Amino acid sequence: MSRTLKLALFALVLTGLVGGSVAWYAAQKSLTLTVDGQVREVSTYADTVGEVLAEEGLETEAHDVVLPAAEAAVADGDTVVVNRARPLQLTVDGVSSEVYVTALSVDEALEQLGYRADGMVLSASRSERLPLDGMALSITTPKAVTLVVDGATRVVTTTAATAGDLLAEQGVVLGEHDRTSLLATQPLLGAMRLQVFRVAVTEQVVTAPVPFRTVETEDPNAFEGEETVTQEGVAGEQATTFRVTVTDGVETAREQLNTAVTLAPVDELVSVGTKERPAPAGGVPATADGLNWAALAQCESGGRANAVSSTGKYHGLYQFSVATWQAVGGSGLPSQASADEQTMRAQMLYARSGAGQWPHCGSRLFS
Repeated sequence: MSRTLKLALFALVLTGLVGGSVAWYAAQKSLTLTVDGQVREVSTYADTVGEVLAEEGLETEAHDVVLPAAEAAVADGDTVVVNRARPLQLTVDGVSSEVYVTALSVDEALEQLGYRADGMVLSASRSERLPLDGMALSITTPKAVTLVVDGATRVVTTTAATAGDLLAEQGVVLGEHDRTSLLATQPLLGAMRLQVFRVAVTEQVVTAPVPFRTVETEDPNAFEGEETVTQEGVAGEQATTFRVTVTDGVETAREQLNTAVTLAPVDELVSVGTKERPAPAGGVPATADGLNWAALAQCESGGRANAVSSTGKYHGLYQFSVATWQAVGGSGLPSQASADEQTMRAQMLYARSGAGQWPHCGSRLFS
């Protein structure tokens, strides 16, 4: 090969190499890459945003924000922004959920989530940075709750998380048996009503008399109808213990615990006569009033139950007029009634008007 041809071929190869280098350098791009607020310049030959991120070792997740989109083409001087999402275990007024934010601090996260109210209580400082793997954050918002304690009702604005926290905040101390309308661990929400029921449980003893028994003993030496108390009866006493529950001053429950006789009753002893009374003269039945009805009958009618006066106006043992007989409940003629009934109605007449009903013989009753 001639020297001239060699020089020509060398020049051709050199031109190709220089041209390729110029083209390679011409394809390189300078980009601004911002990741979670951190800015840096990168040089790349990538054609799309996704390729740029892959070159930089950035793997994005579904909740991350990438601008422009991963499939967008890039040119020299472009800016690519990546805001990586952080999982947030969020609890708001006791209600928990998982959310994703691209915020770098707690304060930014609150802004993104729309929690802008003053007076909120947070479990972390607003300035605390959010790690890439996320964090747990509790938020308690101010809320108006109706509180009813000891008969007073008032509306309080509180950031207490639970009913128990509100009672502690308000200095409400619960007794051993006190109850509340909400569980102590129940999260508070706006417009809730929390009522404290003051409950007192005491034991109460109630006494009541225990009646005595009457024990009768036959006495063959006493006449029938005669009764004698040989020992006076005395009532005993019984004590019953109750458990009494009073809620806000009103008794709401009463449970009987036990009953015991604290004082035994004393039986009353009665002697009852069984001896048959002797039949009085004239067939007049014996009575227990102490009056001598037989003597009265003997004086008035000779002791004859069917006696009738010569005028026909007076009848029987005690010589009743028909009008007087009827006045003490008799019917028909007195002389037709039994001796027992005549004596009974004579006693009734005596109880009403005395012995004067028999002006001539009445004194015989006391003989």
